[in-house]
Amino acid sequence: MKEASNPIPAGRLQRAASSQETYISRFRQVLARHGLTMASIAIICLLLPSIQTALLSSLDNLFRNPLKYLLWSLIVTTFIFGFLKYTKREINLRQLIWVGYLFTISVVEEIAFRLSLPLLITSEVTGLSFFWIGALISNLLFATIHYFTLRWKLNACIFTFLGGMGFSRMLDITGDLTAVILLHWAVTFLNTPTPPRNSK
Repeated sequence: MKEASNPIPAGRLQRAASSQETYISRFRQVLARHGLTMASIAIICLLLPSIQTALLSSLDNLFRNPLKYLLWSLIVTTFIFGFLKYTKREINLRQLIWVGYLFTISVVEEIAFRLSLPLLITSEVTGLSFFWIGALISNLLFATIHYFTLRWKLNACIFTFLGGMGFSRMLDITGDLTAVILLHWAVTFLNTPTPPRNSK
């Protein structure tokens, strides 16, 4: 007779699971479930000429002053590794790959959910608040994807939605996608500073 799987209690972000198979405890699960989902959405959006034009426009400050953004990148990187050292977390290859993944997912999510989808959703709409209609729908989708792909709790997804709206507001004011990506990287690192580990 097959032994019943032990249930896994809820974590800080993740909902309780009925078994180890449904609980996300490995980096490859995060990559396959969440990373590939977000990357697929971003790639599909980038196939559209209108999004390519918008992306180039949002990166204009980066092209004009790359040294400024290199400095900001170094500041964020110093902050990340300073935090890891201060909190006595081990800095090994796995941790370095995780930090790199967080940067990559920040790029992908900002292109998809703060730049592309709001423009696509409201491409036929005019009026003062048209961008925010797109931003609202896009960030609801953004939070919902976290609920299903990462199995995050509802309250964590609500904060994800609010954070996404904050990033949308920042992009709307500054038009600077690079700055939004760097801030997203720092925030998502603070939220999940280390890769998932197997739950025993």
